[in-house]
Amino acid sequence: MSAGGSADGAAAGAVSSTLLLALGIVGGLLCIYLSGFLGSVVGPVIAAIGAVLAIVWGSDAIRRVASYGLGTGVPSIGYMSLSVGVIAALTGIVLTNTLIKMPIAGPVAAFVIAVVIGAIIAIVATKIVGMKIPIMLQCTIEIAGAAALSILGFAVAIAGSYDMTLIFDKVVATGLIAVLFIMCTMAIQHPFNACLGPNEDQVRTLKCAASTAFLSMTITGLMALSLDGISWFIVFIVGLIGWIISFRAFVIASCNDAASTKWAGLWPEVGE
Repeated sequence: MSAGGSADGAAAGAVSSTLLLALGIVGGLLCIYLSGFLGSVVGPVIAAIGAVLAIVWGSDAIRRVASYGLGTGVPSIGYMSLSVGVIAALTGIVLTNTLIKMPIAGPVAAFVIAVVIGAIIAIVATKIVGMKIPIMLQCTIEIAGAAALSILGFAVAIAGSYDMTLIFDKVVATGLIAVLFIMCTMAIQHPFNACLGPNEDQVRTLKCAASTAFLSMTITGLMALSLDGISWFIVFIVGLIGWIISFRAFVIASCNDAASTKWAGLWPEVGE
């Protein structure tokens, strides 16, 4: 990741990073846990919303750490953190099911494992590699935690539960875990890359993050076709509505912040 200089001014935003952190952690975990008590129809939707909250939080953390350079480190820290998220999510539910025999602790264990691995990676990056980014430790921990919760939230939406057997049968064995890895990586890292520039604005970036999160929820609904009844359709529709609203807000914000907007038309037809 490039560390071309401090970006305290660029990283500051109208929305408190502490508030986003609380929404991501508390909201993400709460939605995942609530999904187990709300039945097979509503539960998957709530779990997916938890993943949406985690993605928005992770996108803000990406924004803060990548603002210290040119933004060139966004893909690398994004894929690295989502790798941690996949490992932590699966390890957490396995350990709590097989080692301590407390499946209900799975989501929390996944989050804690992600935070620990994220901290280790950040320490290596700053102390050994020598990356001069003051908030590297904090933001890497945040992105890794957001990654684990987003992966787990969508996995629960697909499987209908955070039960180890169901997740491995419907998410891991089917190969959908790889789709979640790529999808959540893009959802978290894309917003800052899309809005990067001298007039980048946190609120506009967060609107883009909400749109990528809800678009991911829409795709998750299609991946949850194996669920009984109309659960997958509800996840799909809620995600689609959320995407339309958030993407429209992002486009409006982009047009308002632009110096001017003009439709250039399609390329001209050229005769043979």
